[in-house]
Amino acid sequence: MPFVNTWNTLQNQLRQGTVIRNWTAHGGYLGDSFTVVNVSQNYVEVDTPGATNIQRIPQCDFQIVYNLWDDYCLGRVKRYEIRDETRFSKYIISILHWLQNNCGGQLP
Repeated sequence: MPFVNTWNTLQNQLRQGTVIRNWTAHGGYLGDSFTVVNVSQNYVEVDTPGATNIQRIPQCDFQIVYNLWDDYCLGRVKRYEIRDETRFSKYIISILHWLQNNCGGQLP
């Protein structure tokens, strides 16, 4: 499916106040969680322990991770490789995993 379908579904399902557990393909659920503050047409904002400010994650960063998602989940792309592409990798990976779980195990 194209990224636009995933982004539209994310905008429809992700709500202010949703708590997202930190997740990685290698380690599963880890450590802290973060809270969705705002979902807009162009970004998602999250509040996370340890960050001084609200983190605004642009749509284009979600698309970067989306393009690597299947290979990341299969272990062919490492977390550090995604981190090198976007400083928001922790949040995006966890949000996409949350969305995947809410969509029957597949990203829309």
